[in-house]
Amino acid sequence: MDTYFAAGLDHQFECFQRFRPVDPDMRDSATLWILDQTGTLAFPRVTFDAIGESWDTPWVQMNFAHADGRRLRLWTQERGALTDDAVGRPAIRTAGPLQFQCVEPFRWWTMEFDGEARQSTVAAQMAGEPDGELVPLSFRFDAEMAAPPWLMGGMTAQATEQIRSGEAGALMGGVRFEQLCRIVGSVRIGDEEYKVEGTGMRVRRQGVRKMGAAMGHLQLSALFPSGRAFGVNAFAPGPDGISPFNEGFVYRDGRKLAARLVEGPWMKRLIESGADASLVLETAEGAVHISGQTLLTVFDHHHFEMADSSVLVPGTARFVWDGEETIGLIERCTLRSEMSGGTEL
Repeated sequence: MDTYFAAGLDHQFECFQRFRPVDPDMRDSATLWILDQTGTLAFPRVTFDAIGESWDTPWVQMNFAHADGRRLRLWTQERGALTDDAVGRPAIRTAGPLQFQCVEPFRWWTMEFDGEARQSTVAAQMAGEPDGELVPLSFRFDAEMAAPPWLMGGMTAQATEQIRSGEAGALMGGVRFEQLCRIVGSVRIGDEEYKVEGTGMRVRRQGVRKMGAAMGHLQLSALFPSGRAFGVNAFAPGPDGISPFNEGFVYRDGRKLAARLVEGPWMKRLIESGADASLVLETAEGAVHISGQTLLTVFDHHHFEMADSSVLVPGTARFVWDGEETIGLIERCTLRSEMSGGTEL
């Protein structure tokens, strides 16, 4: 195995769990974000989520956004199956129409879907209207990893302590890492077909996740044409003014530096596109300023596990770092009570 791309993580973590966990809240999860670099379309988070209490019927969470305003979503439980690959690893996991496969740990994954999703529009989602009729949807993507994984809590001693002893471990859901990748694949919606080349971000998670204490969160990451990259996950401060978790990285010239978000685009109201997504990351080698603007956005008023108190908004943004441009991801969650109200198209 390529130790550089594993970054010290055990390759067994890339395999799926064979058996139902004893803890009913334990989950085994895989996620892939698809970011087409033309800005025409995106899959702002597609997730397989097997949870102990419903192990045989994992959750499928799929979001699709098109620049013409169309949105597709599927958030449902489906019959699951686990299959070994050619060398005997439990590397292929399905849930209804969705399949993830680890082809080579930390280097190559695939994701496929062949089924239906509920259609909507960005305006309807912003207004909190229910999703519409089912339409045929299929896609297949190959994800080739472009940088070593980022283990949550693995960049600094402070972040490690937050994960181990604070509420951050519960908010993150146990052992969790992100890994940026390059994407090729295709999408079919009814009679329409799209070829996709772009970037993506993959997440693996195994653990117990409890989001009840979250006051809001901000997640951003991007991979640039030159290979430089950044990522950050930060939770809004609690009543004591302290964030339960704030960790990031910058990757350039073959080196990964620990970073911390000092300025970021926290969500104060619902905006479809064109919102500021700029950020400042603090590193040991100085501040990194990255400008950004949101592009394609999905609004979740009903399905997110904190939907009774919060709105979840995953999407894409155009980022510029020292003149170099790319499309990356942005996901924000804010308590309804903390938003100024209103929406803006």
